Amino acid sequence: MKNSSTIKIANIIAFTVMVYVNYLSNALPINGNTAGELSDKYVNYFVPAGLTFAIWGVIYSWLLVFMGFQIASFFSESLSQKVNPIIEKIGYLFILSCGLNMAWLLAWHFEFVGLSVFIMVSFLAVLLYLFLKIGVGKTKLNNLEKWISHVPFSIYLGWISIATIANITAFLVDNEWNGYGIEPANWAKIMIVIGAIITAFVLWQRSAIFYGIVVLWAFWGIHLKRMQIGDIVSLEINTIVYSCLGFLLLLIVFRTKRWLNY
Repeated sequence: MKNSSTIKIANIIAFTVMVYVNYLSNALPINGNTAGELSDKYVNYFVPAGLTFAIWGVIYSWLLVFMGFQIASFFSESLSQKVNPIIEKIGYLFILSCGLNMAWLLAWHFEFVGLSVFIMVSFLAVLLYLFLKIGVGKTKLNNLEKWISHVPFSIYLGWISIATIANITAFLVDNEWNGYGIEPANWAKIMIVIGAIITAFVLWQRSAIFYGIVVLWAFWGIHLKRMQIGDIVSLEINTIVYSCLGFLLLLIVFRTKRWLNY
């Protein structure tokens, strides 16, 4: 119990600092550029429309609810008995994810693109380990645990999975990689298909429908960006996007019943 209290306090502090640093990254902005402006600098076919990044508001709002339950558990013994096992299962992984979130922001804003990729991959690994450790789709649990831990961390992992692909793509553009002679648009199609295959695997193995929904949102953002451009290449990419969207949507519908019942 004492260890749970320590972790909860550390979680709340780490989350508060992380949100503040994210706020400063665009309010100042750090090093004179917003994250979106820097993203636009590395022109490629995988970047989604700007509004897609509103998913961060959803992620942080859900994590805020997660923090709220931890705060409330200090004042309710019955709630504490429900929340503490969740916190002990997560351990210090959430705090580590907050640190990597902030480290990535600094590396990205100061345009250390290679370093940002290393941090992003580490970030993804930590969230994936957390996702597996809390047993998303595998562990029978109550609704509280499902909604305050499984759902937000499924969303978080889904977005960081796509962000990792985008970050690696930006790194390759920054280094003027020629794609082994494969056209950039075709690489984008390959990355979209790979993203869809990974998502399908997660959906099939874990029924993590919120992970899938986030990937749908990211792919829809790519579609919107291509629609803004409106050239032939964009139409070709959107054909792949539509196919992946349809396939993943059907799989999400198919796995929803299992997700509701586990």
